[in-house]
Amino acid sequence: MSSDNYKGIHHFPVKPPEIRLFDNCIAENTELWNTHFSHDPSIFKDESSGNYYVYSTDVGRLPKWGIQIRCSKDLINFKFLGWALADKIPDEVKEWTNCRGLWAPDIIKVGNEYRLYYAASTFGSQNSVIGLAVSNSPEGPFEPRGIVLKTRKGDPVNAIDPNIIIEEGTGDHYMVYGSFWSGISILMLDKETGLAKEEGFGKRIATRPGYVLGSVEGPYIKYNPKTGYYYLFVSYGSLFSDYNVRVGRSKKVTGPYLDYNGVELTNLSINANDVGLKITTGYRFGESQGWMALGHNSVLNDNGEWFIVHHARPEPTGEYTEKEVLRWPCMHIRRIVWSDDGWPLVNPCMYAGEKLRPVDFSFVTGTYERIRFENSPESLVTVSKKMYINKDNTCLINDSTGDSTGTWKPEDGGDISSLIVQYDGTVEKYKIIPSWDWENKKPTLALTGLDNKGICIWAKKVD
Repeated sequence: MSSDNYKGIHHFPVKPPEIRLFDNCIAENTELWNTHFSHDPSIFKDESSGNYYVYSTDVGRLPKWGIQIRCSKDLINFKFLGWALADKIPDEVKEWTNCRGLWAPDIIKVGNEYRLYYAASTFGSQNSVIGLAVSNSPEGPFEPRGIVLKTRKGDPVNAIDPNIIIEEGTGDHYMVYGSFWSGISILMLDKETGLAKEEGFGKRIATRPGYVLGSVEGPYIKYNPKTGYYYLFVSYGSLFSDYNVRVGRSKKVTGPYLDYNGVELTNLSINANDVGLKITTGYRFGESQGWMALGHNSVLNDNGEWFIVHHARPEPTGEYTEKEVLRWPCMHIRRIVWSDDGWPLVNPCMYAGEKLRPVDFSFVTGTYERIRFENSPESLVTVSKKMYINKDNTCLINDSTGDSTGTWKPEDGGDISSLIVQYDGTVEKYKIIPSWDWENKKPTLALTGLDNKGICIWAKKVD
């Protein structure tokens, strides 16, 4: 369906700013960065101003090695504000880690105080620190308060990638953290100071066997009051290539966290790639620019509207070297919708201001590019295949095993906000999101779904 068919229909977002890749004019001018060069992004909404802030690892494009700060009023256009703690890494942090910069921040507001947590280390080292800096403004300046946790070689964990979660009911503060080694742990904090309340390394809540092949990092916990669950988001794989986000959930902030199939995220008895509900994947729709390494996320609940924020890297092409691609991380923001049984599903299209509204039956039929996630992908991106949703409620699905015919039906009556596809014993339940097609530069319908085997699927309408 052409763009003209969507004119005047209030469901669909208007054209957002384009993402310009591999443009050195952008690289050298922070006023043009917008979502470029943001790594390990942590989203925060300041209720006092209504502004959205993102804090992220500095990727070293300019001679600063602090935490980057961006501000937005709409989650689409971001202004780069500068660096937190850019002028001087605290002496005790530098001495312990010999770091060149600060990584993986997270921020919360307690009373009138903004608490910025950050990690310091060197790549592959356990001589690591999680530190705390505070300010009376989300834009800083931030002043160091102290070290929350230190680790050294031989410790069971690595003190990086902090995220702070406040327990419902009790108001107790916890820090979830970790990377590689034994994985992810959760530690209680002193809510008065923001520093550690208990000795040791806390409780392990996610792990994987091995080292590189068993990597798990970038934890983020978010509570959903509608489902009553805490959701633990973690990243599997390498931040340079096959990063992907997995999810488990628990009724308690300290776990245990179970995936869609009831497997605990600490389970080491089954294939490491079969644990955790995989909700992002490296992807390419048709012949367009692909994206890889969708990981190290944060999550925002904005008065009942949910968003995931993560970094991604453009897929290497013949025109650009792999080294150049690695130097162009971009921040992606995507809407989250929830499955009927309470699992987060991610929009395949980046956020452009779309609203969640049902659509007319006539909009749903057509040709889609479809991606079924693979737990153990053979490539850095999964390439889409065609799916045809026909007016007579039949469908045709192309996938790696060949063509399958099946049926589809709306899950609700009247205008459609979700649909069910069935074929060859597989049942896929999709949520429909009127979206912006960033690759083809036009409005479209996006589908995000989950099948009866615990596999996520993305699709977007192309005709």
